[in-house]
Amino acid sequence: MKKEGKNLRKFVKKSEDKFTKVDFSDSNVFKKIFFLILSNIKTIITLVCVFIVVCFAMVYAGSLDKQTLLLSLNYEEASDGQNPNYTRYNVYELKSDEVMERAIEHAGLQGVVTPTELADNIDIAENNSGKTIDPADENTYYISTSYTITYKKNRQIKNISTEDMMNLICKAYNDMFHDEYAGTKSVLQYDLGDIEDKEYIEIAKLFTNKSDQMLRYIEQRIDENSTYRSDITGQSFQTIRKMIQNVQNYSIKKYYAFALETGLSRNKDHYLRALSYKNDMLDIKYQKFMIDYNVRKDSVQNYDSAMIGTVMIPAISEKNEYYMSRTNIGTDYLTKEADYSLSQGSSVNRDIIKNNDIMEKVSNSTATDEDYQKAEELIAAVDAELKNVANIADTTDKEYIKHTTKDYLTFSSYDNSGDEIFILETVLGATVIFFVILCALYYIVDGYIRKKEDAVHE
Repeated sequence: MKKEGKNLRKFVKKSEDKFTKVDFSDSNVFKKIFFLILSNIKTIITLVCVFIVVCFAMVYAGSLDKQTLLLSLNYEEASDGQNPNYTRYNVYELKSDEVMERAIEHAGLQGVVTPTELADNIDIAENNSGKTIDPADENTYYISTSYTITYKKNRQIKNISTEDMMNLICKAYNDMFHDEYAGTKSVLQYDLGDIEDKEYIEIAKLFTNKSDQMLRYIEQRIDENSTYRSDITGQSFQTIRKMIQNVQNYSIKKYYAFALETGLSRNKDHYLRALSYKNDMLDIKYQKFMIDYNVRKDSVQNYDSAMIGTVMIPAISEKNEYYMSRTNIGTDYLTKEADYSLSQGSSVNRDIIKNNDIMEKVSNSTATDEDYQKAEELIAAVDAELKNVANIADTTDKEYIKHTTKDYLTFSSYDNSGDEIFILETVLGATVIFFVILCALYYIVDGYIRKKEDAVHE
């Protein structure tokens, strides 16, 4: 017992040993603690310094396994809590399975970590308030254009740094956001669909319609930016237009000509009845257009010649200068309407002639099994060509959308000066608490030693 007291006295020195002239006979606890601290000040300062170093070491070690970025939404609809396509914005989609799966694929971590496990290491908070978003609370509605994204290193991921993994997550989210919300689901996502019940000649028309849709879309892009070229596909919208036109002018026309000349059909009787009915409907439309045309033509011919003159009215130009402008009269409107009816009637009549030609070819068809086999091969070839062109066009278009909307989402370094102040305040507070506990502990140990020493002397 005596040896134990001596060992403790190596770390806890009596106040009387250092302050011989101070009277410690009174029972003032604070006075005793004060002089006890002064007597052991070196040891206490050393312990406090060690505590501070350990705290900062733990904080630093934790920061190595954590990466924080600032996500900013830089488009007009964001202030209303919406995506660019006016659907509701939900920042929690950054932790969705779709984004996590993309990030895992980018990192080559399939089988190493699951989407749920990776999402558990991501925290999202509003940048202004610092309020963490609870995805389970469906009643809350946040309108914010800035968020802090924090990724804590997943221990299962060994060979990828925290910073690199964070960048891959941001890339995956940015790709998903642009695919889903920044662009539209366009006709470039080609799909021929089920053609098992479609007639061979109708399949050719289907090829033409789908390629025309793609062509119109690409021509709109050319009007927007005729010089853009994708780094991924190496193609411009002008070269893609040429690719679509080549498929139309060669492959589709070749297939259509073969199907027409051989008179191929899956169900001859049904197809002929359908074409006959279609022609009956077209003939009704043709008769209507021609009646409209003849009525207007007769009206123009019977119009009072005295009224068919040039009518001039005073007008003012963009430069605020007066001039006499020719105005339309009744015959002008009737002539335009007659021309429209005639052009529409002629178009309908051409369709009737085409259908009659198809009906004749199908009725007199002597197609062999080899002809049907060749038709299937041509269908597969045209379908593959259009799929390839559509894939190139779609990839180029997506890259173009990212190019034009690259600032919709920005990920920037997070200003952690506030966090540093918070950490300093936290460490300082913990140090004060540690110091108080240390003082109390010294006082208790000092009292314990004194009791043991008094017991030995007795």
